Amino acid sequence: MVAGFHSFHWEGCELPDAELEQAHHELMAPTEEQAYLRAFRTLLHSGNTIAAGIALDHFQYSGALTRFGGESVVEQYGPDVLAVARELLRRPPTPEDEDTFAGANHASALNAMMNIAEPADADLIADALALATNANVRSAACSAAATALDAAETPSPRLVAALGAVAFDESLEDMGERTEALHAVFEADDPEATALLVRATESGERRMQVYGALGLTTNGRFHDHRERVERLAATWPQDAQYPASLVREALTGFHSIYWLGTRLDSDPELERAHAELMFPTGSEDAYHRAFRTLLHSGNPAAAGIALDYFQSWQGLGNLLHEDEIEAYAPEVVARAWEVLGDPPSPPELSPDTGEAANHISALNAIGARWPQPSDARLIAEVLERATSDGVRDKALWVAYGVLDTDDADEASVGDDEPDRERLVDIVSRFVFDPSLSGHHETALRVLGEALGPEANPLLLRALAGDDWDIHVQAAWRLSRPERIDEHRELLEETVEGWPVEVMSSAHDADLVRRAVFGGMHSVHWEGHRLADPGLCRAHRELRTPGDEDTYHRALRTLLDSGQEVAVGIALDHWFHDKGLERHFGEQARAIDTPQVLARAREALRRPPSPAGANHLSALNALRVARSWEPGDAALLAGVLRQATDPEVHSCALYTVSGFLYETNAADGELISTLGALARDESLPVSQRTSALGSLRDAPGNAATEELVRATGCEELEVQATAALGLTDEPRLADHRALLSRLVAQWPTEGAPWAADFVREALEAQD
Repeated sequence: MVAGFHSFHWEGCELPDAELEQAHHELMAPTEEQAYLRAFRTLLHSGNTIAAGIALDHFQYSGALTRFGGESVVEQYGPDVLAVARELLRRPPTPEDEDTFAGANHASALNAMMNIAEPADADLIADALALATNANVRSAACSAAATALDAAETPSPRLVAALGAVAFDESLEDMGERTEALHAVFEADDPEATALLVRATESGERRMQVYGALGLTTNGRFHDHRERVERLAATWPQDAQYPASLVREALTGFHSIYWLGTRLDSDPELERAHAELMFPTGSEDAYHRAFRTLLHSGNPAAAGIALDYFQSWQGLGNLLHEDEIEAYAPEVVARAWEVLGDPPSPPELSPDTGEAANHISALNAIGARWPQPSDARLIAEVLERATSDGVRDKALWVAYGVLDTDDADEASVGDDEPDRERLVDIVSRFVFDPSLSGHHETALRVLGEALGPEANPLLLRALAGDDWDIHVQAAWRLSRPERIDEHRELLEETVEGWPVEVMSSAHDADLVRRAVFGGMHSVHWEGHRLADPGLCRAHRELRTPGDEDTYHRALRTLLDSGQEVAVGIALDHWFHDKGLERHFGEQARAIDTPQVLARAREALRRPPSPAGANHLSALNALRVARSWEPGDAALLAGVLRQATDPEVHSCALYTVSGFLYETNAADGELISTLGALARDESLPVSQRTSALGSLRDAPGNAATEELVRATGCEELEVQATAALGLTDEPRLADHRALLSRLVAQWPTEGAPWAADFVREALEAQD
């Protein structure tokens, strides 16, 4: 569900009745999924253009969020959306008014069709393009057109012509609109589209040239137009950016993954087959023949290139659909196992990859996706005889697929149990054998994810080892949701013993800490460990509470401990919204408030700890409690005078503002302390103006003298902030002459924001 989104094109437009208004409000602020879906349907099928347009905008926006890990709950209504979008496209474009642009109904319809348009929509999209007077409509039409053309066996000549009309419309000032239309033409596999792309390469506009050339590298056009594209690309600057870089990549062609620099010129047939894969002639039969020629050749480089083409999205995936590639899998995987039975290829055969490039290509092609449990013996042998890290890394991922029995037939797994046990033993060596270092993370992942509970003894053994990186990776695997409950106590003891500063595997160690302890450690005491076992248990309870009563007992244990760190951690958990409030609600603070306030005031009477953590925890607790006593003024004044850490200084001033605003007690010591801070030229101006802001909150006339004195400071920002404090009644009437003199001295341009408010206050009184 999408919260907070109004629409793309209908901001400011009014819906005709309360029912539609309520439905729109539900879309913007969803209460629950079924209500959201009812509201979406209500707007979509309302018959009202604005309401339907808003629903269509939500459909597309919700779908766009899926690219970032979101979920589209309205995707199920694709057929309804398509029907409503088509109905809007059959209507004339809505006129422009003060709230939206001309053709907003078409823009919403076409935008919603961006990923669901069908070949039958070609004429509607072409009509919308012809009528469009707004860039939003043209852009949405181009996106919908590309989808419709891609889905069509025979592209619509009318839609291709409509896109061409936009692409070559020189009255359009934005070249991006023209190239967007030309880009949509790429999807049309017909002579008319090709003619438009050729025409674009002859344009005097380089962007049109580039997009025309890029289009000629798609849909089987490249073989017939490669020379044209080469000549054109040679005229572009060497540093020409995207999409010119894509054109140059196409001219280079995809050679392979692990055989770069390898040439097959010793065998003309293999060389021709490789050229066909790199630069297809457009004949699918020729493409398939070329692939099989390389795959089944006795040449290790040729076979390796074919295996690379199978695995890479730049290879077969650049031309064939996924189901066609899947159909090749049995043939390719069988050939890959054959290659693994051959001797490793020498390094000179593939200089970039080095030794055993043939085995690396074969293992990469098999990956974790294609092996069977019966392959355990084969991959165990590969791992045992491997001499290069590249082979070992790829072989471990194949072992993952062999050992992962989630989708395997249990009977077939049982038949191969001895081979499977041998493979587990070999994979384990990459964790425990120092001579095989460098693959422990992959090996632990293979064991932890593929074996399930069977891996627990191995992970516990790794956790007990001396190698820090292996230790952390094992802890990470044991802290996964499927294992953590069984091993929580051991993990808690283990993580408590880790050093505060972790030099290697720091990120993973932090993930383990969060998984094991759940909530925050503290706010101001991160990195401090409680050595006392009882206090340590209490701290764990605050981080991962069991029930509220136990939580409060743990909090009081820390508060009454007499240990500065323990008390500070307790105060942090009491005041912060990720502590007590997160688990049991804000009202739960009341139970421990008297004890918290007593400890906070004790902490403020003591000197500041390093970085002032004790004062920070206490100040925040005092501020959140908002239960002031007369003696707090002297406490706060003392903290302000002692504070050397900027964070403590800022927090103290913030707390003082609350104290002065919420009480009627204007303590003279606190007021004079704030005044001294405001005039202290050794302090940053921001701290001095914060002190003046606190003085402004003082009750009655108590702070007036200090504000007047601060107007005599040289810094303009300090002057202006002090003067702003004097604009509050009844001070303004008494100090009007002073304020007028100050304003007359201040610049009219570039003065601090407070100066503008002072001027406005004087003008308002006049």
